Amino acid sequence: MRQCYLCGKGLRKNENKSKDHVPPKCIFPKEKPQNLITVPCCIECNGSFKLLDEKMRNFFAVLAGDKSGEVSWIARHEILRSGRLRKDFLSYAKPRPSLVDEKGNPRLVFYFNSEELERWLIRVVKGLAFYRTWIRIKDGAFYKMKVLSEFVPQPSNTFPMEQGLEFRPHFVYGVIQEGNTDFWVLIFYDHLMFSITVDIPT
Repeated sequence: MRQCYLCGKGLRKNENKSKDHVPPKCIFPKEKPQNLITVPCCIECNGSFKLLDEKMRNFFAVLAGDKSGEVSWIARHEILRSGRLRKDFLSYAKPRPSLVDEKGNPRLVFYFNSEELERWLIRVVKGLAFYRTWIRIKDGAFYKMKVLSEFVPQPSNTFPMEQGLEFRPHFVYGVIQEGNTDFWVLIFYDHLMFSITVDIPT
C-alpha cells in the first residue's frame, strides 16, 4: 500500500489518496513542463499546503522580478488584488539602517517568516527525497534551513547540478549525501537560494 510522503498514512483510492506536486505547480508559468514531479499524498496533507504554496510563490516571484518571467506578473496581481496578501507582504519588508539609498534613507529588506519558510522548504525536500528513493524520510529527522542570501546563483542553464535542470529557470535542485546526512540546495527563479541539511536517525 502506498504511503503519504508527509504523514505516512496508508493511501486508499477513492478515500484519501491524492498526489502532490513537488515543487508546487503554482511556481511554474501557465505553460508548465510536462514532467512535473508528483508523489503520493493524502488529501488532508495536500490541502494543508494550498495557501502556503501560493504565498511562497507570490513572495519568491516578486522578489525575483523579471527572472521569474510571467509568474512575477501573476504574483504581483495576486498581491495587489488582495488586501490580506498585500498587508502580509509589506509586513515582511522592513528598513535596514545599514543599507541606505542615494538620499540616505534606509533600504527595505525582505525578511521571511522563518517558520513558514522552513515548513514549506522541508516539505519540498521530503517530496524530492521520496521521489528519488520511494522511501519516506524517517520521522525524527533533524532539519536545518539556511537562506543563502550571500550567494548569487549562476544562470541555471550553466549551473553544475545534476537534478532539476529540466525545470530551469523556475527551479533547480541538488543533493549531496554523506552517511546519514543529506545536504540539499534549492534554487528558485535563478534568484533565491536555500540549503536544507537533513540528519536522518539510524
